[in-house]
Amino acid sequence: MPKFCPKCGKENDDDATFCIICGTRLSGINSTSTDNEKNRNNNLLLIAIVVLLIIIAIIGTFAFIGWNDNFNTVVVSSNGSSSDASSSKTWHKIDSFNGVGDYTITLNSGGNPTRIVSSAMPLKNYADNFMLTTVGKNGQTVGSSQLSWDSNSALTKKSDTIEFTGSGTYNIYISTYELDYWNLEIYEYY
Repeated sequence: MPKFCPKCGKENDDDATFCIICGTRLSGINSTSTDNEKNRNNNLLLIAIVVLLIIIAIIGTFAFIGWNDNFNTVVVSSNGSSSDASSSKTWHKIDSFNGVGDYTITLNSGGNPTRIVSSAMPLKNYADNFMLTTVGKNGQTVGSSQLSWDSNSALTKKSDTIEFTGSGTYNIYISTYELDYWNLEIYEYY
């Protein structure tokens, strides 16, 4: 770094001891300013590093949150394609039925994934108590579940689930034997 003469202002080589114009002693002239510049440059470098680390932390946080949200909300549709579920699709209860004996339900589905949850409690455990739930469309079984208890089973409530996807009219058949009660809940995913 060049040295400037404090008397005449002439620029001199940085290794010069005396000014080439007026002869004024130059030793030690820029050593303080050089140290100050080094300190200032070090401070600027430290500030730049801190700011860069803060920016990286902010970007990393938002990138992780965005990646995590997308990772948890990918939904595979009934035709096998996947889509981003950022619209926050969830299961919604659309109907429920209760009873003791056999029952038939007609369900018109618009094509959303459908979940049927059957639950029942046996009347006694001296025989084979059961609840058979069958979902059918056009004479074809789409899904079924069976809750059963024998003479050695505890008198406790049991549950089972059937899931299917498709549009059209579905028939839900409930066959029972010796139940205290049964409950059927229908959910759609939208």
